[in-house]
Amino acid sequence: MELPLPFIEELSAALPEKKAAEVISAISGTPTVAVRLNPLKLTDIRMTGLPVQEGDAGRTYSKNGYFLSSRPEFAADPLFHAGAYYVQEASSMYLESISERIYAMAAMRNDGIFAVLDLCASPGGKSTHLLSMLSAISGSVLVSNEVIRSRVGALCENVSKWGYSNAIVTSQDPSEFGKLGPCFDVAVVDAPCSGEGMFRKDPEAVRQWSPENVDICAARQKRILEDVLPSLKPGGLLVYSTCTFNRKEDEGTVDFLVSSEGMELLDMKHFYPGEQMAGEGFFFALLRKGGEYEAGTAGTGGWRRTRNSGNTCSVPFVKDGFSMVRKGSKAWAMPAVSAEWMAEMELRLKAVQSGCMVASLVSGAGGKILQIPEHALVQGETYSRGYFPEKEISRETALDYISRGQIVLQDMPSGYILLTYKGILLGLVKNLGRRCNNLWPENLRLRKKF
Repeated sequence: MELPLPFIEELSAALPEKKAAEVISAISGTPTVAVRLNPLKLTDIRMTGLPVQEGDAGRTYSKNGYFLSSRPEFAADPLFHAGAYYVQEASSMYLESISERIYAMAAMRNDGIFAVLDLCASPGGKSTHLLSMLSAISGSVLVSNEVIRSRVGALCENVSKWGYSNAIVTSQDPSEFGKLGPCFDVAVVDAPCSGEGMFRKDPEAVRQWSPENVDICAARQKRILEDVLPSLKPGGLLVYSTCTFNRKEDEGTVDFLVSSEGMELLDMKHFYPGEQMAGEGFFFALLRKGGEYEAGTAGTGGWRRTRNSGNTCSVPFVKDGFSMVRKGSKAWAMPAVSAEWMAEMELRLKAVQSGCMVASLVSGAGGKILQIPEHALVQGETYSRGYFPEKEISRETALDYISRGQIVLQDMPSGYILLTYKGILLGLVKNLGRRCNNLWPENLRLRKKF
């Protein structure tokens, strides 16, 4: 791979000679492959059958993360479609290093919402990781934002597949969050960058790189941070990260946050290809906003309270502890403890998705409202397992199902049947006897044959 000479010169100036040579050599090598398990669904990597590297070489910065010795065809694995794991750069999993700090912050509350913003979220790696971490915090909410509308669909899909109902997906400019006032305890800004850390993985990133683009990215990053910082509570935490090595975009932006915005630097780390436990290039910085942290406050002072009492509904196949809200012809579930806050944020940010879509509501005979279970219901925490009969299926049948092929379950009762693969919930069919209606969503259909 022929790297731009100005990039080599800048990297050589920033690093010791031997280190710079190692990084440049590693960029020409083979990209690493890593996955992170979804502990809501799977805790034993051996169940996946993935080619995990042996011993310490197989571990990443996440307790649920693993390096693979080769890159399998993930689309041919039903567990991938079921949201049992996420394919993610290993160095990005360093985000988990903030977990103990956020647990300590949340423990200071008597009640109230613990709100986290993932500002530049698509396709959802950090959002799904945050949702796993936040599962230990009652009253936690994640707002997952992607400003580019064409990328929002992938974000919604991955957030839904991860299975938690305390997430709101939005598509807003960073400036819209600043207008909310201080309401987030933690903000994660994985900023658009010059992409030097993607050189080994994506040759197009090499072709697009230029010193001028580095300057444009550095200016954009500062603007994004200036726009969003007013939404972070005093004493709140900011994670700033990029997938580039460039000091203008990395240390230069951190210097700006410290000197111009009065933030305190708590942790800063560069990751380079070829390092142990590192995947591709990544930069991570953790900072604290000035002021005293106001534990337990929802951060919605001055907002009008939005209640959905007129739109509430009851769905029998949803667990206790969730509030159900009717939005048009759909029923959505969200944790009861955070439902009011989520409804207010959904309104103010014109959310694309909020909570978990659990049922379609259809008029039946005699004016009766029929509740048809949605695919997102069985992907996660809201479903009251045992409500529908279950059928364990083979890999071949699972791939047929995900391809929206014909499924026959003559040994099962009529009605809705929940298909499982390796014990993990996969999706629904409606058994008609001689055949089933395949209820795998058309937009998630697997079109490649294996």
